[in-house]
Amino acid sequence: METLKEILIKTTQLLKQSKESDWSPLTPEEVVINLETQIEKLEKNEKIDRLILELEFAPTSTIQEISLANGWSREYLKLSSKFDKEIIKINEDSII
Repeated sequence: METLKEILIKTTQLLKQSKESDWSPLTPEEVVINLETQIEKLEKNEKIDRLILELEFAPTSTIQEISLANGWSREYLKLSSKFDKEIIKINEDSII
């Protein structure tokens, strides 16, 4: 099973190779910044912003729209399914 950090890293790798989507309110670069900020917090054992992550991975939100525009929607579905399982494991003390 992949950790939340590993899922976020894989997602940022895909986003870094992606172009903008007309349907996403954020660019891939902006989403990468959001995710990398949370990765850094995980690495430092700091509180993460769970809401930001849940919004980015939500159906029809930024990551899904970017994945559809760039041909990696199947990979997004796999990552988001793993994300959903991992985010609930995050202790309430570890989130904002």
